[in-house]
Amino acid sequence: LLENPNQNAVEFIDNFKLNLFSEEIFLFTPKGDLRVLPKGSSPIDFAFDIHTEVGSSILGAKVNGKLVPLSFKLRSGDQVEILTSQKQKPKEDWLNYVVTSRAKSKIKQSLKDDRNKIADGGRAVLERKLNFIKVKANDSTIQKMVNYFKLKNPGELYYKVGTGIIDNKHLKEFAKENSTTFYNYLKTRFRGQPKEKKPKVDEVTSKSTLVFGDNDQVLDYKLAQCCNPIAGDKVFGFITSNEGIKVHRNDCPNAVSLQSRFANRTIKARWKLNTENDFTANISIKGIDTVGLVNKVTQIISNNMNVNIKALNIAANDGIFEGKMALVVEDKIHLNSIMEKLRNAEGIERVTREK
Repeated sequence: LLENPNQNAVEFIDNFKLNLFSEEIFLFTPKGDLRVLPKGSSPIDFAFDIHTEVGSSILGAKVNGKLVPLSFKLRSGDQVEILTSQKQKPKEDWLNYVVTSRAKSKIKQSLKDDRNKIADGGRAVLERKLNFIKVKANDSTIQKMVNYFKLKNPGELYYKVGTGIIDNKHLKEFAKENSTTFYNYLKTRFRGQPKEKKPKVDEVTSKSTLVFGDNDQVLDYKLAQCCNPIAGDKVFGFITSNEGIKVHRNDCPNAVSLQSRFANRTIKARWKLNTENDFTANISIKGIDTVGLVNKVTQIISNNMNVNIKALNIAANDGIFEGKMALVVEDKIHLNSIMEKLRNAEGIERVTREK
C-alpha cells in the first residue's frame, strides 16, 4: 500500500481493509513457488503479485494447464501460468476483476499516466485546430470550451480532443456559437473570388453541385485533377493554402495522406441531387485488336450514349490493344452505364476508371 503515495485517504483505508479481512488462497507458479492471495483473486492479481511489469503486460493465463479468461476466480491449489505481451497495457475493465490493493493501485496509476499522455497530445492538437479556424487558444477560450462541453476541467477537455471524442465537428459548433471570427474567416477565404476570373477546365463555377460540412454550406471549390471526381462519387474537401477548397474522391491516391497528415484541413462534402453540370472522367480499356476497333468504341460512346469524347488514345501491340479516353459525363451513374456498354462489346476484356 505504501508503494503508491498518490492514493487518497479513503482509497487507502478501503484497500487496507480489503487485504486485512480477506480470506487467503494458496497458489503455485509453474516452477512450484507458493503465492498467497486473497480469496476471489484473478490471474491479474496473481501477475501483479509476481511483478508490476508482469501484471501490466498480462495477455492471458493458464490455470492447471488450461487457458482461462482474465476474470477467472482462482482457487486454492491452482497452478497459474501467466502469458504476457510487450504490446499489452492495463485496461480500465481490469479493475472489475482484481481484488488486491497492489493490482488496483498499479492499474489506476498506469491508466492515469496514459490519460495524461493523451491529454498532452490533445492540448497540442486543440491549439493547432483553434488557430486554424482563427480562434485564440487562450485561457479564457479554454474555460469557455470546458463550460460549453460540460466538462470538469481543461485536462478532461484535452483528453477528449486527444481521443477524438471532441472532433472538428464539435469545435466548429463551438466556434459558431462563441466566435464570429470563424465565419468571417470562411467568408473571406472561400467567397471572395473575383467575378472576372474565368474558370479553368477543372474548376466548377456552379454553386448548386456540392455542399460542405454538416450544415450543407455552399462554398467555392475546384475538382482535384489527381482523381477527377464526378457527381455521385464519395468525396471530401481539402482546404489548400492558396487555391481554396479542392475536392477529392475518397479513393483518391492522395486521400489517405491528406486525411492522416492534415485532418484539421479536411471538410465533409456531398453531392446535391439533380445537378446539371458535366464532368470529365478518364477511363482505360484493354482487349483483342480487331479491324474497326476504334470505330466500334466511338460508336458505342458517341452514338448510343450521346457522350462527347474529349481525348482518345489507343495503341496496339502483338494483337492486344490498350487505350485511354477522357469522356464528358453527367454523373457516376452515367459513367457506369457507358463502361458497362463497353465491357459487353466484342473484343473488349477490361474497362476501368482512371484515378
